[in-house]
Amino acid sequence: MSREPAADAPRYDYKLLATNKTSTMQKELNEVGRAGFVFCGVTVAETSFGGREVVSILRRQVSKELR
Repeated sequence: MSREPAADAPRYDYKLLATNKTSTMQKELNEVGRAGFVFCGVTVAETSFGGREVVSILRRQVSKELR
């Protein structure tokens, strides 16, 4: 089953940031924060090279004019 979202339900843009260096992540989080994104969560993901990266999940609400 599925349903159409309510017309007044908020819509979001999502962004994922992935790195294994905390200094890089801090810099990128600051940049997207200035662009209006807020932190939603974090996880660790395997890379295609067998390593691990920290993945930050961010979102920002889409303005009604852009829908």
